[in-house]
Amino acid sequence: MSTPATAQTREKLHLQLERLFRSKIATGEWAVGQSIPTVEELEALHGVSRTTVRMAVRSLVDEGLLETRKRGGTVVMDQPYKPPSFLLPTSWQELVAFGEQIQQITLHQANDCVPPIPTGFPLPGELAPAYMHFLRVHTHGDARFCLSELYLEQELYPRLQQQLERATLAQALGADPSLIATARQHLSVTQADERVAEHLGVPLGAPLMQALRWACGPEGRIVYWAKVRFHSEYVHMEMDLLR
Repeated sequence: MSTPATAQTREKLHLQLERLFRSKIATGEWAVGQSIPTVEELEALHGVSRTTVRMAVRSLVDEGLLETRKRGGTVVMDQPYKPPSFLLPTSWQELVAFGEQIQQITLHQANDCVPPIPTGFPLPGELAPAYMHFLRVHTHGDARFCLSELYLEQELYPRLQQQLERATLAQALGADPSLIATARQHLSVTQADERVAEHLGVPLGAPLMQALRWACGPEGRIVYWAKVRFHSEYVHMEMDLLR
């Protein structure tokens, strides 16, 4: 008899295997119309139980990607939906243009906040006394693919409030070049926490692309801070290696 811990481990393996099989279909390693390896072969190849393999395969059968036939094994029927992939902005102008491609929903807004700059991260400028905080989810069609935690120097908010009803912070700030003297971005790979899992509908621990962005005014004060986390399937990066 399996214990709850054993059942939980098997469930995690099933989800990992399901993602692996889906990736094989998406990349064409398992081509549409072809049979995949047998349950016994997959069991031996991945070092998991037959039950775990069957759970993973059954999920993809239910999804319409695989079909199990009585005498023909399991055949690939279709490829998974491939979402649009957005080019991550590498300049303020690209960041403004990026805002024109997506929709946004404000989930929460508060005043008298301070940006949660990560421990050990070099402070890029002088902090203002207080900031407006915006928690926003960004969408393409019905899909939520990006969660933003944004901070705007509170003294600037009345000046930009009307624009922020329909624009991103980057678009609102970019409309007045005198507000920004320097702006940078730090990209890294991270994992989904509870907040991201809730709002983007991804599993805990799923890989994400994270962008920390900040802009400072002419006096060296941080006027904008953002922690933006992207569902990794929706974004990609390109850089000119000779620039």
